[in-house]
Amino acid sequence: MKKTKLAKQQSEYKEAKERFEKANAAFQNKLATVKLLGVVTQEKVEELIEDTGLHNALNDLGIAEKSLLEWSHEAIQSEKDYLQNKDAVDKMYAFIDQDPSIKAKLIQAAMKIN
Repeated sequence: MKKTKLAKQQSEYKEAKERFEKANAAFQNKLATVKLLGVVTQEKVEELIEDTGLHNALNDLGIAEKSLLEWSHEAIQSEKDYLQNKDAVDKMYAFIDQDPSIKAKLIQAAMKIN
């Protein structure tokens, strides 16, 4: 099976997503331990978020998503399917932050661009 080289934006998104998933897993594990030991407070949750790097990982993921989506919108503009459905596709990109399911679909599609 031939591996295709990812574009810079695809690689950055993939790496940011992996960092977020690792930070989130660490946060969830520590939170579970805190729950076993007693009451979870807002301060403790904030401490765990800071300790695990979850906040930074989420911010990095958001930046990588934005970059990936901007890149993908530019990359598809000469594609036949895009040209035939330009208004509908552009509308999807315009409302991307208002509908998480559209955003997820566009991110999946962007990761498949060669």
